[in-house]
Amino acid sequence: MACLLLAACTSGTVGSNTGKTGPAITSGHTSTRTNGPSATADGESVLSCNTGMRVSYGQVAPLQVVLGVVALPVSPGYPALQTFLTNGPHRLFAKTGLIIRPGTTFELVVPGRFSSRLSIGWQTPSRRVVVSGCASPGGGGWLAFVGGYWIDHPACVSIIVRAGGRQQQVPIGLGKACPGQRPPQGPSQS
Repeated sequence: MACLLLAACTSGTVGSNTGKTGPAITSGHTSTRTNGPSATADGESVLSCNTGMRVSYGQVAPLQVVLGVVALPVSPGYPALQTFLTNGPHRLFAKTGLIIRPGTTFELVVPGRFSSRLSIGWQTPSRRVVVSGCASPGGGGWLAFVGGYWIDHPACVSIIVRAGGRQQQVPIGLGKACPGQRPPQGPSQS
């Protein structure tokens, strides 16, 4: 899933080395937000809804749905994400889609202890991503956005999900497995 979303934009479905089929993505979704990514306060970005691609619930299943609003590669049920050298805000990048439930409002936050070494983004790297009411064409399904995590070196990190007055902190392995998690499925830069 980590590297499949961008490829799926042009090829419909793709396979991974796990034998699972990646998402078949349908584009053409309408937006309730601005047309481009929006930077707000320092370290914060607002997800641009019009860049999302529709995916079905069956394609979300390998991920963990957090607070009913977002599906993330949360350990231990998902392998750690592969990292690659990049010229982004940090030395390494772990590419993975952000898959959201349409119509929901929530935020993803990098905890303070990781703020100097981790950025997240599905358009603009930041320490906080705000998602607000993205619509889905034809209703139903889920929306996927291309992006990922930038980090200085492989680590098991935490991301905070806030939605509807609730908050949950989830572990995500970036180039390194979190406790009880499988290692990345391919070689990672360190």
